Amino acid sequence: MRARGDRDLRGTDKGVAPGPRGVRRHLVRFLDLVCAGAIFLLAIAASMFIPKTYIGRIWIFGTDLALLFAAMLNLLRIQNETMRGVKAFCITANFTMTAFFVALLVSMGLSRMVSYAPIPGVAVLLVLETAFSVRKNV
Repeated sequence: MRARGDRDLRGTDKGVAPGPRGVRRHLVRFLDLVCAGAIFLLAIAASMFIPKTYIGRIWIFGTDLALLFAAMLNLLRIQNETMRGVKAFCITANFTMTAFFVALLVSMGLSRMVSYAPIPGVAVLLVLETAFSVRKNV
């Protein structure tokens, strides 16, 4: 059988099993999904454990909401890879949140940063999501 455009239905490579490029693409997509899901879950969990007696809790809650929206944009980008507008907004959100968390890490100092591990963890996840969002679709 031939498809429209005089090509086989299976594409340019005639093999039935996906090659290494297909496996790599699925692995990268899975890691992208895991990072975005981890940011999403961390944002929800962090907003549940804000101390009620802390005066500046609105700032922590705002940061959690910004992380939640960045994670939702990343999940939307993963599901709709061809939408350029979603990808542009996602790149902007990832760069902005990464810059915010790097500034937060610098302002905290090394001793306090080591004692509170979720902040560097989220910063690493945001750097990974930024890399996933700016890469070309393979």
